[in-house]
Amino acid sequence: MPVLAPWTTSGRPLPEAPLFTESLIILALVLLNGVFSGAEIAVLSLRKTRIAELLDAGGHRARALARLRDTPESFLATVQIGITVIGATAAAFGGASLAAELSPVLAKSPVIAPYAHNLAVAVVVVSISFFTLVLGELVPKSLALRAGESYALLIAPPLLALAWAARPVVALLTGSSNLVLRMFGDRTTFTETRHSRAEVQQIVEEAASAGSVDPQAGEIASRALDFSNLDAYTVMAPRSEIVAVSLSASMVDIATLARASGHARVPVYEGATDNFVGFVNLRDVLAEALLHPEVTLSALLHPVSFVPDSMPAPALLRKLQHDRTHLALVSDEQGTVIGLVTIEDLVEELVGEIFSENDKPRSNIEPEGEGVWLVTGNVPLHELGRELGVELPEGDFATVAGLCLHLAGAIPPVGAALVVEGGISLEVVEATPRRVKRVRVRRRRALASAEAGGQENPE
Repeated sequence: MPVLAPWTTSGRPLPEAPLFTESLIILALVLLNGVFSGAEIAVLSLRKTRIAELLDAGGHRARALARLRDTPESFLATVQIGITVIGATAAAFGGASLAAELSPVLAKSPVIAPYAHNLAVAVVVVSISFFTLVLGELVPKSLALRAGESYALLIAPPLLALAWAARPVVALLTGSSNLVLRMFGDRTTFTETRHSRAEVQQIVEEAASAGSVDPQAGEIASRALDFSNLDAYTVMAPRSEIVAVSLSASMVDIATLARASGHARVPVYEGATDNFVGFVNLRDVLAEALLHPEVTLSALLHPVSFVPDSMPAPALLRKLQHDRTHLALVSDEQGTVIGLVTIEDLVEELVGEIFSENDKPRSNIEPEGEGVWLVTGNVPLHELGRELGVELPEGDFATVAGLCLHLAGAIPPVGAALVVEGGISLEVVEATPRRVKRVRVRRRRALASAEAGGQENPE
C-alpha cells in the first residue's frame, strides 16, 4: 500500500490521514466496548429493591432497566455479543489495516526496516490491548460502580432495544450455554449463582462484623447454616441423662421427681426401664391430682414419638411441629432407645442456650486461660468446635466423652492425655469407671507454652 504524504496546516505536519483515521476508529471501538462493560456492572450492581423504587417513581428508563434485570440471561448475552463483536472487529481491523499503515512508517528507519512488519503488528496488538483494558474495561467499570444508578438508567433503553433486535442470536447463545451446563450436571442457568455453605457462612460473618447485620441476628444465621448438618444423635441428651417415671409411680414420687429434676415433661415407662409408653407433663399431673386425687398416670399419658438417630435436625424439628409434641425418643438401628431430644434442644442449636426459671446457671465450656478450656463430657462436639473455631473429628460419637472413649479405646483414667487432629489436645480431669465427666481442652500453642514454662521453672 503506498504511503500518503502527510497533511500540513500552517507548515505543521499532521499524522498521515489513513493511520490517523484508523486510530480514531480503533479508539471509538474501544470506548464502545467500555460502554458495554460498564453497563454490565451498573445494571447488575443495582439492588432489586432500588429498581422497584425507581419503578414506583415512573419513567420509561426505569421500566427498561427493570426488564433487563428481570431477564438476566438475555441481558448478559446481549452485553457479551456487543463486547465480543467489538473486540473481534477491533482486532481484525487493527491487525489487517492499522499494522499495514504503521509498517511503512517504521520502515523509514534503516535500523528496524527488516523487522518493520512484525514490529508494527506487535505495536498494534499491545496498544489495542492496553487501551482496551484501561478505556474499555477498568475505567468504565469503575465509573459504573461509582454512578451505577445513573449509568444504568442511561444505558437501559438502548440496551433493551439491542436485546430485542438480537433475539435470535441471544436465544441461541443462552440455550447453548445452558445445554453445556446440563452436560456437566448443573441444573442452574448460566446466570444463576451457587454459593457453598462455607461461602454463605463467611458472607454472614462479614456482614455481622461490618455492622450491616445485627450481631445476634448474624449469630442465629450462622447457627442456622450449621443446623442442617446436625442430626438427632448429635442433638439428643444421652440415655444416661434421661429422667423418666414409672407408670405405677405415686403422686408423691412424681412431686419429688418434678422438684428434683426441674423438667416439665418426662417419659413414662412400664415395667422395664426401656419400655417407654408415653410421656406426661408433670405440672398437669400434679394439678390434676389436686382436683381429682383418684386420677391415674395412665389417664394423663401423651403419645411419644420415636425417631432414628440419623434423622436430620431440620426434619426432626418439622416432625415435632407436625406431631404437636415437645419431645421424642431417639432409637438406634436395633430399636433401642439411646437418647431423648426436645424442641428446646433444637431451638438452642439456633439461638444458643435457653434457661428457664428452674435452670441453674451453668457453663459447660469454661475458659481457664488463653487457649485452655474446662469442658464437661456431655458437651456436643459440634458445640465445642463452634466455640473454639476448629473442625473436630466425626464418627460414631457426638460428645467430648465419646471422643475420649474413641481415642483411648476404653474409659480413659484421670490424667490421660489424648491428641486430636486440628491442633487440639485433651486431658481427662474427672472420670468414673463408666464415664468421662470433665476434660481440659488445650490448643497446641497453649500446650507448647505450658511445657516451655515448665522446663524454665522446674519445681
